Amino acid sequence: MKKTNKISIIILAFIQMINQNMNAQMPTEKTITIDNTKIAYYEQGKGETVLLLHGWPQTSYVWRKVLPELSKNYRVIAVDLPGLGNSDTTRSYDTKNIATLLNGLTDSLQIKKFHLVGHDIGSWVAVAYAMHFESKLITLTVIDAGIPGLISPTVFQPENANKIWQFYFHAVDEIPEFLTEGKEKEYLSWYFSKKSYIKTAIDETDLQIYYSAYKGKKKMKNGFDYYRAFAESSTQNKSFNSTLTIPILAIGGKYAMADQVGIAMKKISTNVQTETVDFCGHYIPEEQPEKLVELIEKHINK
Repeated sequence: MKKTNKISIIILAFIQMINQNMNAQMPTEKTITIDNTKIAYYEQGKGETVLLLHGWPQTSYVWRKVLPELSKNYRVIAVDLPGLGNSDTTRSYDTKNIATLLNGLTDSLQIKKFHLVGHDIGSWVAVAYAMHFESKLITLTVIDAGIPGLISPTVFQPENANKIWQFYFHAVDEIPEFLTEGKEKEYLSWYFSKKSYIKTAIDETDLQIYYSAYKGKKKMKNGFDYYRAFAESSTQNKSFNSTLTIPILAIGGKYAMADQVGIAMKKISTNVQTETVDFCGHYIPEEQPEKLVELIEKHINK
């Protein structure tokens, strides 16, 4: 065995040990109704507000290893996106509409200024929020996502099929629901297995929680509808003719989006810091929670 391979195995084992020892708990669920849509959220800590947005096929549970650490110094709020987790459906899943609902939530909770963090489709919403409500943000953190209208077309190439095929499949009407009904657990499991680098980061218990959140045509449809609105969200983002001035942290997993997130964000900002997380795939909050907390806190405290 080569020396470099031995070192990688040792580092990976060390990361897995750290992950196992991190406090992985979520606060009690709270709900609030915004524009006739019930939104579920989880709040803990005091200080400046940090708002967390999860991706697909997940819920706020994705932050279970991150939220307890961040909440030691900040007021942290993890939101279940509309239609996902324990939040109700909404009329449209384009990112401008979701961002507007999110703004209603922050207004109702009397949050004047805050730090916004998004992962995957949560990043789609976070970027749209920054475009439309930048004055309420202190910082923006975007984690491993193909942002509508900003991600490079070179990402959508046949050689990247394993990474991006779902953008096309999920956008098709009805077929995804038909083909995944009764096989939701197997379908979600494929993503967690194929798109992670640290395979133990999402275990059988975690898979069962995500499966329970997405079981059935209705829940799966809600997730697919974010992808069906991707073209509309892209058009909205491409029409943004200004430049964001808030500090932006763009994070990618080395074995996932890597520096592509930063490249995308530099199309709308000159204040972007790009970070690539080693020994990590797409699910950074679960694969490398300690490193993610470190990066977010450093970004916030600049």
